[in-house]
Amino acid sequence: MQKQNVKRFGRVLPWGVIAAIFLFWMVLPAGAAQIKELKIGIGVDADTLNPQEQTTTLFQNICDLIYDNMYYQDQDGNLHPRLLSSHDVSEDGLTWTLHLQKGVKFSDGTVFNADVVKLTWDRILNPDMRVPLRFAVSMVKEAVIIDDYTVQLNLAYPFAPLDATLSMSLVSAISPAALEKYGEDVRQHPVGPGPYVLSEWVKGDRIVLTRNEEYWGKTPTVDKLTFKVIPEATTREAMLRTGEIDICYKPLPSNVASLDKMDDITVEMPLSTRTIFMGLNTQKGVTTDKKVRQAFNYAVDKKAIVERILFNTAEPMDGPVSPKVFGYMKMDHQYDYDPDKASQLLKEAGFDFSKTISMRTPNGRYLFDKQVSEVVQAYLQAIGVKVELRTYDWPTYVAGLLKPIEESELEVFLLGWGPLFLDADMGLYGQFTTEVNPPKGLGSAFYSNPVYDDIMKASRKAQDPKERLALLKQASEMVWDDCPWIWLHVEKFVLAYSSKIKNLAVTPTEKFFPTYITME
Repeated sequence: MQKQNVKRFGRVLPWGVIAAIFLFWMVLPAGAAQIKELKIGIGVDADTLNPQEQTTTLFQNICDLIYDNMYYQDQDGNLHPRLLSSHDVSEDGLTWTLHLQKGVKFSDGTVFNADVVKLTWDRILNPDMRVPLRFAVSMVKEAVIIDDYTVQLNLAYPFAPLDATLSMSLVSAISPAALEKYGEDVRQHPVGPGPYVLSEWVKGDRIVLTRNEEYWGKTPTVDKLTFKVIPEATTREAMLRTGEIDICYKPLPSNVASLDKMDDITVEMPLSTRTIFMGLNTQKGVTTDKKVRQAFNYAVDKKAIVERILFNTAEPMDGPVSPKVFGYMKMDHQYDYDPDKASQLLKEAGFDFSKTISMRTPNGRYLFDKQVSEVVQAYLQAIGVKVELRTYDWPTYVAGLLKPIEESELEVFLLGWGPLFLDADMGLYGQFTTEVNPPKGLGSAFYSNPVYDDIMKASRKAQDPKERLALLKQASEMVWDDCPWIWLHVEKFVLAYSSKIKNLAVTPTEKFFPTYITME
């Protein structure tokens, strides 16, 4: 086996640099002031705080604060040791040996060791468990204990970006004592070894985390994090302006420019990995016809949505994944706004204009999500398609997305998909392979193409970056033509916060970490 430096998709960080970062992270700077509370306004409430059950980046972010990460992925996609100190990979890529940090305990006093990591992987790989993101690690066959602080992963096939995958909350460990005490209701009673513990969860109102006094790493500079559920973005913004909250998650796009001009507010807006789309059910209803799906794409003016509705807090999609990820390709053919072509395609498809299509949207989860849905509804109605739009709270919406095809009521639905590491696999495999169709996964368009599946499986096994790129391009072109989505836009991750806050880590994977901020 060869010793692996922690890396970002082939770019290796020198161990000296890693050691310096790690030592800084472990030691709290002398005289650093403690911050009593940070109030964060968010748009939706969590459905679960079990890391293996996660579907939503925001709540994976909260899980990271409770459970910590095996590796920490920074703003540039570089990986740094956390609960894993390092890993080795065999020459054939089929055996990964994980070396765990020593001296780590869960907030309930349970020791973090190889037994815990083995239990975590057994749960992830158990087909009877609800693990929506299991596809991300489906190449792992088993976890084997080598000694108290070493675990070996045996793979069915080599997977180049597995190290980045290990930064996901998906693989974070839950305290075995908590699992024994709460069973699967641990989703409401999370216990991890991270810098924070859950102290209060009032459904629909707030999630409160307090500093873990026994945290093994650097002491957090913030004593309490209060995530306040405020569905209306205008209310979140008003509370930020008046100082009632310190951070506003995804303010209204129309107000970003004015917020950015304020001296006492900082706005971060990196292009993210998140694609926003209208899912089109490919196995039920009128959208089973490819020509109908293509027609819907031509019917919607994506550039106008970005400019006039989102005020350029996004970029139109020109390929099936974000430009931020390895494997992104701009497609040669684009679905430019062309209502006449849309009407012609519907005519060729024999579309029944007497039918009313059900469109669904969340409110407060994405930038102007309800408003974008209303505009798409208007564009479809402009070419004669009858559309009824319904709005749901996030937990109800997620529950509807996870129903199997025979129970699914989905026809056209707004959703976002944000890969949690910078590789196209999580987008192209995670949304469009047959394996990820509900209820096993989150591919709610129910897209299923055996040829596409084979290409994506081959891309996973390819170790040469050029070979992977060629296969990912082939898969991208195929799914782009099939249109299981109305390809809308790539969001920018908009986060507005008090300018008193310094050193807030904000990543393109739509996560932010207030753990070690300072306040002026």
